[in-house]
Amino acid sequence: MCGFVGIRRLAGFTPDQPQKLGDALDAIRHRGPDSKGQIETPWLLMGHVRLSIIDLTSAANQPMLDHSGRYVLVFNGEIYNYRELAERYLADDAALNKYSDTAILLAMYKKFGRDCLSYLDGMFAFVVADLQEKTLFLARDRFGEKPLYVLLASGTFAFASEISALKRLLPNFHFDIDPVSLAIYHVVCSIPAPYTIYKNVRSLRPAHWMEVDASGDIREGSYWSLEKAIATHANTLMPSYGDALEHCRQLLLCATRSRMISDVPVGVFLSGGLDSGSILSLLNSQSYESLDALCIDFPEQRFSEYRLAEATAIAFDVRLHRSVVTPESFMEHLDDFFSVSDQPTMDGFNTYFVSMHGRALGIKVWLSGVGGDELFGGYPSFQRIGNIRRLSRLLQIALPSTVADRWAGVFPYHLKMSRLLHLSLNGDPVKRAYQGLRNPIPRSNMLRGLSIAHTVLNSDFMGILDGLYPSTGYCRDDFQRASAMEGGVYMAAQLLRDIDNFSMAHSIETRAPFLNHELFEFVFSLPQRIKEHGGKKKSLLTAALPRPLPHMVMNQPKRGFTFPIEAWLKTHMEKSFREYVLDGRMGLFWDIPLLQRMWDRHLKGNLHWSIPWGYYAFAKWWASHRE
Repeated sequence: MCGFVGIRRLAGFTPDQPQKLGDALDAIRHRGPDSKGQIETPWLLMGHVRLSIIDLTSAANQPMLDHSGRYVLVFNGEIYNYRELAERYLADDAALNKYSDTAILLAMYKKFGRDCLSYLDGMFAFVVADLQEKTLFLARDRFGEKPLYVLLASGTFAFASEISALKRLLPNFHFDIDPVSLAIYHVVCSIPAPYTIYKNVRSLRPAHWMEVDASGDIREGSYWSLEKAIATHANTLMPSYGDALEHCRQLLLCATRSRMISDVPVGVFLSGGLDSGSILSLLNSQSYESLDALCIDFPEQRFSEYRLAEATAIAFDVRLHRSVVTPESFMEHLDDFFSVSDQPTMDGFNTYFVSMHGRALGIKVWLSGVGGDELFGGYPSFQRIGNIRRLSRLLQIALPSTVADRWAGVFPYHLKMSRLLHLSLNGDPVKRAYQGLRNPIPRSNMLRGLSIAHTVLNSDFMGILDGLYPSTGYCRDDFQRASAMEGGVYMAAQLLRDIDNFSMAHSIETRAPFLNHELFEFVFSLPQRIKEHGGKKKSLLTAALPRPLPHMVMNQPKRGFTFPIEAWLKTHMEKSFREYVLDGRMGLFWDIPLLQRMWDRHLKGNLHWSIPWGYYAFAKWWASHRE
């Protein structure tokens, strides 16, 4: 787990443009405090900082050159099946360091080129430079666990694990806010790839590669998707429930076992829910001993999951560490939270605080239950998307979009009405249904708050927004549709981005066993009747566990792991809200008088807290990052 930054000098590059690679590496030193390296040629600058997890020796440091000196690699992440790859495909290479997943990755690229991606089980973003042909190859893992940002301007092609590194690498470049991306943030709560909050900076999409040839021409493509995976297995005989259950169990065991590969200790982030508890059950059955688990707790009892986490820890004989986040400690770290956030987000506090306390325990690697809800159906969207999809189809026939837009202006912050009207907008009913379920601010409400709305309206905003959501035409049922949407938008753009950002800010690595692609493909392909056998949510997951979870954990109602933002926003953050959000300088982005009225409605209990919170989160972030 590491960070990298580099720049490819293209035609038109002028030597007087400063590139400060050392400063850029310092900006991401938190991602890799254990070692630092760089390489420079007339056309390429590339640097790397390393968090040593697999092969702790200097032989695994980066940038890594192959034996011939032709190829050089910078890599962030882990290749969990590197031992199997070495044995199956690279056994005849006697000089290869088979203890290093980085060395195996470079050797696989040399042997298979772009096709090496299909062999990898892992989370990764990497860049390979061909020093002979003067080309670059960039790639990102299937689900988007590891980030990769690119910038093309002024005769340069720059790339990095964090935008902060690009800023330090190119100190004279102006990183201007992209109005369309700001609008996307307010609607989606995050900014999905390929967009970022800045103009000229783009995020490589999950499961995508990019090639830059010697002349600077760029090609990009996808190497994996759920649709392609399902099509590959289309002719496979559908298993019975019993066969599906057993195969799911074996895949779960394999996925957790592979995520335990490490030369340093591994812990488990434990909430009171099914997903993280399931990971402990799977580890316990494989005789992993002396495990540490960490639970974040709150003084507010309705947000506390400690009793549930404690019951799970006792059942599976692990050491449970408890860290309490009070309103005072939350406010103490709030500025740092926004400062280390590479892009604005409305979430991520859970990862920030659990990572901070996890690092304080001296453990570099932690397992997370992310992906369990998206795969096995833990969100309300899995039960509701079908009915809302059908309602959207009817409303699109009965209510023209122009009429819906006019009515939305009559109900500026009546969110239920606005979401209902949003369903009538022309487009894919599945996407409209998911947007209505997930987006805190419908499009019409967002436009009313933006002072730069005219810029957004001049773009095909709905076309751009719809393009961020995956197609679900290949899905056989509403369970699959919800799973594809949750995994492709909420998980990829918000959960995984925040997990990488805030765990690496504290120099730790977070791994997700549920994101083993073979497991994800298999469970995703199963019909809903198998995944919800007996009409119970997540029944396939809980039945597949080798050892059952405690009764009180199994029978609790579904709730997300959330912070008490709603209560703290009105109390501990009210003064700060007025200082940052209602600041006249924010008129560059927002209609300040409208936001004042919005805040007054919230204080009276007439507006959901997520609306003002979204504006506050951006204002605090911008205050930390504006130039």
